[in-house]
Amino acid sequence: MKFTRLSRVIAPALALALATPPTVTTAFADKDDKKDKDDDEDVVEWGVGAHARRMRVSRRTLKMFAEDGPGPAEVDGGGIVFTRRGKTLELVIGLGYDPLDGIDGYYLEQNGDPTQPETVSYLEFDNPMWFTAEVTVVGHAMLHKILGLRYGAGLGIGVVRGDVLKTDSICTGTDLQRPGVCGPDPNGVDVEKPVQPPVLPVLNVLVGVELRPFRFLSLYADVGLHTAPYAGVGATLYLWDK
Repeated sequence: MKFTRLSRVIAPALALALATPPTVTTAFADKDDKKDKDDDEDVVEWGVGAHARRMRVSRRTLKMFAEDGPGPAEVDGGGIVFTRRGKTLELVIGLGYDPLDGIDGYYLEQNGDPTQPETVSYLEFDNPMWFTAEVTVVGHAMLHKILGLRYGAGLGIGVVRGDVLKTDSICTGTDLQRPGVCGPDPNGVDVEKPVQPPVLPVLNVLVGVELRPFRFLSLYADVGLHTAPYAGVGATLYLWDK
């Protein structure tokens, strides 16, 4: 009789205990999940990559430096990058190369009169180019697990090679690029004088989109400034993390 009464008490208690998950185990599981999430947020990735860009100086941009010129110019360049990427910010060290070829022709200084001396120059671009080194900070805002926005700015320096040759000129009218209107100024001082600077500053400003189909790979497309306006694409492989 006593055994039967005892079993009636123990059996429901045992069933309740088996049906209830241990709270200690759940707490440890939650703690482990949080630790894994924190570890992902603290991961720093190191990578290498390459990019290609097209820089364009439009007539509107040219107006900032000359009243008139032969037209817009486009050049294609690129470079390699070394990156250190955290959760939202990336430090990018870049080495690049770009041709600096403009269009040979007559250029009129700002507010100049082409029929007056020392206002028109004939510029000849003899394969000028620059080699650049820059540091850029890029921010990331992920819109999806594999898709995000990128934006940033940076500074650098460019070493110029090749020549830009200037010859003083004078014109008989205002249509500078029309054959026979302009020619060398017989009283001019500069004749095929190199006028390119040895170095130029590099200003980087960018905004673009990024695709990360795999954790180790970033594909991106940007527009912005690389001293001149540009549009470009690139890829980065993240080979190390800690």
